[in-house]
Amino acid sequence: MDNFVLRPVMAVLDKVEFDGSSADEALSEVQHLGKPTHAGVSRFTEHATRMYLASHRPHADVAMRPVRELWVAQRITKTVVWELYAWGRRYESVDGRLREFRFLRLGDVGSRERDPTEIALAAYVAAFGAPAAWPDPWSQPFRPSGRAGAQCVRVMDVGLVNGSVKPCFEGTAEEVEEYFAEHGRRQVSTIVAGGDAVPGSGCASCKRVTVCDGPGRTPGLLGLDASHGPLRTVSISGLRYYRKCPAQAYLRSVHLPRAYEYSAEAELGQAVHAWLEAAHDGKPTQCGRDALPALGSSWSAGKWHVAAGVLADAGIRMLAHHVEVCPFHEASEIDSIQVEPRLTFADTTARAIVLARPDLVYREAGQWVWRELKTTQKAPESFGDPLRKFPQLALGVAVLAAGGLGPGGAGRVELEILRPTGAEIVLIDPADDERVETARAVLREWATAWRADHSFEARVGRNCRWCPVSLWCPSYPGPDENGKDHPSGAASATAAES
Repeated sequence: MDNFVLRPVMAVLDKVEFDGSSADEALSEVQHLGKPTHAGVSRFTEHATRMYLASHRPHADVAMRPVRELWVAQRITKTVVWELYAWGRRYESVDGRLREFRFLRLGDVGSRERDPTEIALAAYVAAFGAPAAWPDPWSQPFRPSGRAGAQCVRVMDVGLVNGSVKPCFEGTAEEVEEYFAEHGRRQVSTIVAGGDAVPGSGCASCKRVTVCDGPGRTPGLLGLDASHGPLRTVSISGLRYYRKCPAQAYLRSVHLPRAYEYSAEAELGQAVHAWLEAAHDGKPTQCGRDALPALGSSWSAGKWHVAAGVLADAGIRMLAHHVEVCPFHEASEIDSIQVEPRLTFADTTARAIVLARPDLVYREAGQWVWRELKTTQKAPESFGDPLRKFPQLALGVAVLAAGGLGPGGAGRVELEILRPTGAEIVLIDPADDERVETARAVLREWATAWRADHSFEARVGRNCRWCPVSLWCPSYPGPDENGKDHPSGAASATAAES
C-alpha cells in the first residue's frame, strides 16, 4: 500500500528532476494526467514532494545527477533469468564512480529502523547493477545497458513527513559485497525457494489471490450481496473508523502518517493486552499472580510503559483478575493455541479480504474458542446484545459458523471484560442459528455503506479535533473556538509514521 501512495510522489519528482518542471507545475501535471485520487492523498503528495526536495541538498564533495533508469543486477542461465532491483530514487556522480540510492518513507526516518535486507539489496544493485528501463510487457526480462556498477555506494532513508534524512550505508563495492553476503544473500535465496503463503493486507493487490489458498475462503462472511467492485481489504477496526468518518478510514487504510492517538487510558489497555500476549505466548500459564508486577510500581509490556500511580495499579489489578478466568489454568484438553493471530479471510461474494486479530484462539476438546478482551475502569453495565456492541464478536461468530479456522467444531465466542474490581466472561454460541443470523446482520449493517463507497468523503464534525490524519484532510475545519486541537496534536505537522 505504501507504493500506491508513493507512486504519485515519484511521478512528480520525475518531472522535476528529468523534465525541468517546477514543483508546482509537476504537481499540477500529475494531478491532471493520472487517475482521480482522494483529496487527502493529493495533499500528502504535495507535502511529501516539497519535503523531499527541501531535504535533497547537493553533496559538498561531489556533484550528483538523477538517474531515470532502474539499476538491475541480472544473471541469465539456460533456464532462469535472475534479476535484482530496488524501488526508490537514484543518483550518480558525473564520472559514475559514486552512486546513491534513496529510500522514501511515508513518516519519519526515526520511527523505525530500515530492514538490513532492504539496505543490502539497494546497495548491491547500486554497486553492481546496470541501468534498465521498466520492461514492456512486464513478463519480459529487463534489458540492462550502459555502465554497470560503481566504485562507491551510499544508501539513504528520507522521511517524507518532515524531510528527515538518515544514512543507512556508505562503502566501496567490496564492502557492499560483504554487507550483502551477511544481510542479503540468504534472504534472497529464501525468497527464491518460496514457501507457505503468508496471507495478510497485501492479498488484495496480489495477482495470484484468486488461486492462492492462503486466505481462508469464506463467501458471504460480511453478509453482503454479490459485488463487482474492486477487491478491497477491511477489518472491524477499519469499519469502525469508517462509521466515524469515511475519509479518516481511507487515509488510515493507505497508511498515511498519523499523529499520536492514544489517551492514558488507551495506553493502559494496550499495555494489559501486550502483557497477556507475552504471558500466553509460550507457556500459557505464565500469567499467574506470581508473575504480576507489584502494586505501586511502574511496569512495561512490549512498547508500552505505565508509570507508577493509579493507572498502573488499575492495570495490575486487571491482570490479577484475568487469572480467575484464564482458560489455561483449568482446562486440560487444549491445543492449537494462537495468541493474537493475524487471520485473513477472503469473502469472495463481497470481493473483500477480511483481516482479524482476535486476542486469543484455541481449541478445547476439539472445539474452537475465539476470545476477545476488553479492559475498562467503568462499573459493570448492561450493554444489550454483545454482538451489536462489539462487532468483532459478530465476526468471530460468523467465522466459526463458517468453519473458517479449519478442522474442529464451532465451540464458542467469548468476551473477557477486565476491570480493576473483577472479571466477567460473556459467552456466545456460534452453533445457535439465531446468534449466527444476528452476527451476519451486524456485519452487513457495518459493511454495506463501506463496500458501496467510492469517494470516502470527510464527515466534518466534532470528531475532527481528535482525528489523527487531519493533517492530510482538506475538509479539516481547524482548531475549535478556543484555538485548541486535540492534545495528541492531531493536526500537527509533527505527525509520526503509522
